[in-house]
Amino acid sequence: MTDVVELSLPVEADLLVLARLTAATVASRASFDVEEIEDLRLAVDELCIALIQGQGDGRLELRFSRDEDQIEVLGTLRPGPGVPGGGIAGQSDDGLSQRILDALVDEHGHESTDGRSQAWLRKRRARQQA
Repeated sequence: MTDVVELSLPVEADLLVLARLTAATVASRASFDVEEIEDLRLAVDELCIALIQGQGDGRLELRFSRDEDQIEVLGTLRPGPGVPGGGIAGQSDDGLSQRILDALVDEHGHESTDGRSQAWLRKRRARQQA
């Protein structure tokens, strides 16, 4: 069984709390433990910040998919009219974002095509429920 939650937000830093809240809710419903929920919440925050880096307009679209033991998050940045694509492809943080995601999730990646930036991550539940 796979559940999907989709969230679309204007690119505004104060609205990222909704992405973190959604991540925590989806992880809680998937029976992740408290540490796993916090790791996913922080990873989603990092993914969002990396995507919107330098953007002042546009929409951030997030798709949370969960199955029995895993949550996958796909983030897409849709720049506003007249705003060049930015975010992950042009990052200059010396790989800090990548190292943070390496520590928090099992897999992650990103790409930029046609002015759109996309990033994804996967977090598996460490312990199986009895």
